[in-house]
Amino acid sequence: MTSATKVVKKALDALENVVMAAAVLALGVIVLTVVWQVLARYVTNQSTAWAPELAQTAFVWAALLAIPLGTRSGRHMLVDIWRGRSETVQKVMFTLASVAVMLICLTLVVYGIEMLHTSSQRKLSSLGISSGWQMAAVPIGFGLSFIFQLEVLVRRFIAPASVDVDPAEQTL
Repeated sequence: MTSATKVVKKALDALENVVMAAAVLALGVIVLTVVWQVLARYVTNQSTAWAPELAQTAFVWAALLAIPLGTRSGRHMLVDIWRGRSETVQKVMFTLASVAVMLICLTLVVYGIEMLHTSSQRKLSSLGISSGWQMAAVPIGFGLSFIFQLEVLVRRFIAPASVDVDPAEQTL
């Protein structure tokens, strides 16, 4: 592994750690908000108006940050119809699939950015913030997915053993 490859790997590992921390934080916000809402409703007989919007916003972020994490770790759906075929066929199909995923990610980044303008003009009424905070998860999540899918594609050619592991056989 060259020094440049090590630097890129360290940077992507750090980025993955930040994304993981943000996703875990979002999940924590969901849990705490829903628990608060249940307690408020059944203990004080009053529900809070902000809790559903906060939980919804955190859910959007958690879901869209989980996608790049799954992309990098290879825990997304696999089509293993090409396993057992020649290495060349496997590489071609993997490359085509990776390019298709990256094109979809780029499309979602572009349209997500375009939608930011529209959504930022609306407010989440009970939170008093722009709904653009929810929409920002789309270009960010899919931009990260693009980066990680590109990394997986490059790793497929540089270090195939790091990609060919069946996620069902991996230990958590």
